[in-house]
Amino acid sequence: MDDILSAHFALSEFTHSVTAQQAQIANLPPEEVVAFAQQFCAEILEPIRERFGSVVITSGYRCPALNALIRGVSSSDHQWTTKRIAADFFTPQADLQQVFDWIRLESKLPFDQVIREHGSGRGGDCIHISYRAEPRRMAMVGATHNQSGYERVEVA
Repeated sequence: MDDILSAHFALSEFTHSVTAQQAQIANLPPEEVVAFAQQFCAEILEPIRERFGSVVITSGYRCPALNALIRGVSSSDHQWTTKRIAADFFTPQADLQQVFDWIRLESKLPFDQVIREHGSGRGGDCIHISYRAEPRRMAMVGATHNQSGYERVEVA
């Protein structure tokens, strides 16, 4: 399986998981989703990187075993398919609120959901962004890992 997804993103950035390594889980997506992951990088992540500098993936693909182990929802977009995909990230050079506001209000990116997550401990502050064949363009704010539910916010 080719590791290069786009000019600045590699599959290994999305599949790396300390939890998976510790549990000896092979966290690799099915080969048929790689083309959709390349599209996700080209249409969503590369424009964010171009605007704000490096994008650090904190959570990308989760195989079913890993998703269950971390108690992810069974319908998580982190369990990539050929129709839906997601990643969590932060931007070291830019304020996450600024990035979030640009994505939802100015960018016109074809995202499905963008969520500004804030919190401490596992995961911390990040932006969750998902991509689907038919995007809903929803924006939300809430505690990391949906600890307190999410509040919908405006999208342009």
